[in-house]
Amino acid sequence: MDTLSRLEIETVLASRLPNCLISCSISADNTLSIDVIGPESDQFTIVNIDRHKYHGEAGINRLVREILEDMVFSRQFSRHNDSRRTG
Repeated sequence: MDTLSRLEIETVLASRLPNCLISCSISADNTLSIDVIGPESDQFTIVNIDRHKYHGEAGINRLVREILEDMVFSRQFSRHNDSRRTG
């Protein structure tokens, strides 16, 4: 993934996360930031991703898995906080 362009990264992530809208930016220091809008309009932002740690197909698969894990964790945390406010 460290050799892919911003558009190529967006395309491959969108193909692996078909129910999400993906936008990326690459910083001057070559780190990656990803904005993900989930199927329920939940928005997630992951910043300062070291692109050199995600090589090839295995790296893309690992990044997708990590994004999904972060989304699940964030939803659980958000719902837990919502229930504490209303309960």
